[in-house]
Amino acid sequence: MSVEITIRHLKLSVALQNAARKKADKLSADFPAAEHIRIVFDQDGPKYAVSLSVQGGQKTNVDASAKDADAGAALNAVFDKADAQLRRASKKRQEVRK
Repeated sequence: MSVEITIRHLKLSVALQNAARKKADKLSADFPAAEHIRIVFDQDGPKYAVSLSVQGGQKTNVDASAKDADAGAALNAVFDKADAQLRRASKKRQEVRK
């Protein structure tokens, strides 16, 4: 599993980058089908925009984005959205198998 972090138009602390990597590792542990996770930090005016893309097998392709005045809050929000999407997709796959 690979994690790619891209930072555009801002300077991001190492602690926040490590937090993003830790969240990505947890997400990949919860969903082993995730093969590649891309996180993009950007600044859109006074707000931070965080985009997350998860790609993998078993039709595991999820895109989520969030904006907030705090980069940490935007990071948490985008991972919550991606987690919810992955859980819904996993549940749908389990229902089809029944």
